[in-house]
Amino acid sequence: MKNHLSRCVCLFLMIWMVSTLNAPSFIYAADEEACSVCHKYPGLARVDTQTGRSRLFYVSQSIYSNSVHGKVLCRNCHLNLDVIPHTDAKKVDCSTKCHLKEPSTDKEFSHGGIYAEFNTSIHGLYTPEMTKKCTEDLPQCTDCHVNAVYQPVTDLTTMEAGISQDALRRCLGCHENKEWTNRFYQHFAHRMHRSKTAVQTVKLCLDCHKDEKKMARHGLTATSNYKDTFHWKGVLYGDPNMPDCLSCHAPVGYTVHSMKTGSDPGSAVNKKNLQATCSNLNGTQICHPKATEQFATGKIHPTGSGFEKKVSAYVEGEATLGDMESLRQERRFRDLSGITAEDADISKLDEQQLFQRKVYIIVKYVYTLLITVVIGGMLAHQVLDFIRILINKSRNNHLG
Repeated sequence: MKNHLSRCVCLFLMIWMVSTLNAPSFIYAADEEACSVCHKYPGLARVDTQTGRSRLFYVSQSIYSNSVHGKVLCRNCHLNLDVIPHTDAKKVDCSTKCHLKEPSTDKEFSHGGIYAEFNTSIHGLYTPEMTKKCTEDLPQCTDCHVNAVYQPVTDLTTMEAGISQDALRRCLGCHENKEWTNRFYQHFAHRMHRSKTAVQTVKLCLDCHKDEKKMARHGLTATSNYKDTFHWKGVLYGDPNMPDCLSCHAPVGYTVHSMKTGSDPGSAVNKKNLQATCSNLNGTQICHPKATEQFATGKIHPTGSGFEKKVSAYVEGEATLGDMESLRQERRFRDLSGITAEDADISKLDEQQLFQRKVYIIVKYVYTLLITVVIGGMLAHQVLDFIRILINKSRNNHLG
């Protein structure tokens, strides 16, 4: 019985080895280290004794193999995995070299250049001579980037997701290795999409920038009031022409990884560059192509009144009527134009500002007059109509 069992086991192993060795390379290349032997189980997890949080180590091989890192071996990113369980594993360093060849240079690919560029940006750690404080507040690569699953386009005119078999067929006319061609096409077509939607971009940025305490530690102003602006309304309702955070802070000619402070001459939101940024002449969005220098001086984030946030908090029982009253008394809520007719110092206004003030006053009073006439006329109509009904009713009773 034992001999029979051992023969069956040996036969099974031989069949498995032969089938594996004769299988196409792409089947086992991504997991040639057999990491999925353990990581294929959805329940693979442990509790971090330092933070108390549970960490999930499950990896779906089918999803991973179709992701942008699907051809990268696990050991290329996860170092020191010699012990099982991996108690000696080091944190992933995105600046290390990959063992994949970059096709345009035939050199080993690395994110090191982008990582170095990022570290000199407003979000990075800077060089050792310019180390920042409160580094725990700064974003890491994985805070913005995930191992995205490929989403190639099926139609280059509509940009709909899916694989265009017609385009892939033409690629295969020259590139005979179907696996390589399919993956290269997916990589190319995937890049035709935005990495994140405008709504996702705004929410990602606000995860940090709405935190007033965190922003105060870095001398910045929280920008949650962006959600009070017309720009956000367009983004929220899917208008492709509405700007999100990157549309202004990293427009055409700038990169996301090298964003600078507003006071830096190399920043897209520096006062000297704002007119070009608002114009967005080389971008896919049509923003303000005729933006003047004065137009670019308008406020973006501070113009929000905070009205929606206060009302939502009041409805949810998190704010009182006193909070609503304080909002009403704020000058920015009373007048979002920047200059009120009552408190403007006329002596400090130039000729154009005086003209704008006169127009503002005229529009204000004409609008008030129209509202008064319309509402007053409607009330008078209702009163007269009610009196007519009473008179007709009285006549009918008298005749009856």
